[in-house]
Amino acid sequence: MFRLIRNAAVLIRAWWGRWRRLTGFSGVAICASHDDPAPEIHARKLVLVGAADKAKWLRFACPCRCGEVLSLNLMGSYYPRWSVKSNPDGTLSVSPSVDATACGSHFWIRSNRIDWV
Repeated sequence: MFRLIRNAAVLIRAWWGRWRRLTGFSGVAICASHDDPAPEIHARKLVLVGAADKAKWLRFACPCRCGEVLSLNLMGSYYPRWSVKSNPDGTLSVSPSVDATACGSHFWIRSNRIDWV
């Protein structure tokens, strides 16, 4: 009986975690290096930090809603680094995938949409 209850609890927790996840971001914001990107991050936007044509960081709230703010390095001289492609409709795609170590989330960002692994 205990095993049945434990298995049910595990299934409910997994379902709840998938249900809570975000499916996309509301937009893209550009923020200067000396400005605070917190308002845009809390508005569920992807925030490019730095100049519009040569951003240094991509910051956003983790889409699993764990509360972490993820910062992806976009500078070519540092490792690990990601690349951002700006789409004609104003959305962003990020390459390679994002693997958040704090909460265990793993996903791709394609046209501001989140594709979960």
